[in-house]
Amino acid sequence: MRPTALVMNMYYTGLGIARSLGERGIPVVGLSAQHGIYGNYTRYARIEFCPDSRREPAALLAWLIEFGRRTDSRSVIFPTRDDDVVFLDRFREELEAYFTLAVPRTSVLKACLDKSETCEWARRAGVPAPQCWLIKSREDLGRVLPNLTYPCVLKPVEAHHWREADNWKLVGGRKAVGVSSQAELLAEYKTIAQADPRVLVQEMVPGSDNCLVIAACYLDQQSKYAAGFNTQKLVQIPEGFGTGCIVQGVERPELLERSARLLEKMKYTGIAEVEYKWDAAKNDYQLIEINPRPWDQHRLGWAAGVDLIYQAYCDLAGLAAPSVQYQGNARKWVAEDAYFTAVLRSLWRRDPLFFRLLRLARGKRIYAIWSWRDPLPALIYMTIRLFPSLIADGVRVLWSSLKRSKSKGIVYEQRLENEKSHV
Repeated sequence: MRPTALVMNMYYTGLGIARSLGERGIPVVGLSAQHGIYGNYTRYARIEFCPDSRREPAALLAWLIEFGRRTDSRSVIFPTRDDDVVFLDRFREELEAYFTLAVPRTSVLKACLDKSETCEWARRAGVPAPQCWLIKSREDLGRVLPNLTYPCVLKPVEAHHWREADNWKLVGGRKAVGVSSQAELLAEYKTIAQADPRVLVQEMVPGSDNCLVIAACYLDQQSKYAAGFNTQKLVQIPEGFGTGCIVQGVERPELLERSARLLEKMKYTGIAEVEYKWDAAKNDYQLIEINPRPWDQHRLGWAAGVDLIYQAYCDLAGLAAPSVQYQGNARKWVAEDAYFTAVLRSLWRRDPLFFRLLRLARGKRIYAIWSWRDPLPALIYMTIRLFPSLIADGVRVLWSSLKRSKSKGIVYEQRLENEKSHV
């Protein structure tokens, strides 16, 4: 019997992992800390409710050890968030007695999560990357101010720190912060330092979201490149530093070669999402970050015949490596929940974005939640989340319109009264 795959959290990424493996008859257990999540209803996984890696790491460790003790084979654990990766690495010694962890070794993982170390590895491998400065205090920031050009970007040194406790609220729910002047930089740092005084100040690569291209790679347990494919972001929500909403497959083999060189030099193992941005001024792609885990749009690889999830499972479970049968990379991945909400909001507000969203979503598509073979997650999402949210938005828009109409009516009546008084 093939080992069970454990998937941490059943949102886009986790649901996609369950489908990639469950469709092949591999037993999958989805670990969920919340009831009502759409991924909990997939036909391809048995759901187990357990503590969350971000909020209750010690409780989750105890739960997993108990699960491991009553399981015959070594299950393979797939993380889906940075918090999951940090959790697996923190308790690596305890967990490896029962599980095989789909994360790189500690030193490599730290080099990916710490963006300043990522930049240093890029320099060693000869991979172009924006200039960056590691800031640990207000004094550090003052020393580098003369070297900075604007606009530039403030980023967390390790992204998961901005999501801990109340930090996400302190940083305004932003993954990164663009600044256009020294005054804005100082003001933003003062706010962000309340969450974490360590930040990375990075040269901003100009260009819209469609300049972002991904090299998705798998490196085996000997740190040898095994398979990969490319994607391009078309729409992010929010724009600039958001999450991909419409992403398409593309052909950028030079980025796969570049990424393989970098990752092999780092002695990387496992799945990597390596993000680049096209810099027109330098006529080259610049490395933005390395994401050391499965990510939202990994199913584009499955659609192209390069399923990195299955590659990882076979490698970690000690099975023969699957053959890669590349079928072309012409599909688009759409996060339909974010997409439908953005389309309707832009329609209600008469925003020109409406037509752009319709145009960019055309073509062959796969969806983050919907699947003909596994329809229940999407039906649950529409019933519990999407329709109530859209109704609430519609009521707010209608109420706002009524208030504006009433206000205009009052102004008109006052004007008539003023005109009468002057007759």
